Amino acid sequence: MTITVREPGTKAFININAYPEEYKNSPAWRIQYPGIQPILMIKQGGKWIVTDNTTINIEVAEAVVEAMKQLED
Repeated sequence: MTITVREPGTKAFININAYPEEYKNSPAWRIQYPGIQPILMIKQGGKWIVTDNTTINIEVAEAVVEAMKQLED
């Protein structure tokens, strides 16, 4: 699936790929954001979280979370 994210630095919209996965019996998405290793996001307790042990820029994480929220609307 392709999701549209507002890039934090330029505020431009970019399309990134998200691939479904399963994480501890819960649905998750592997996000391929340009310039970083793919990250795994899961929805727990109504919030999207990064489950990998990878440190990423908080603004990038927030931009991806916002895009994931839009898919739910």
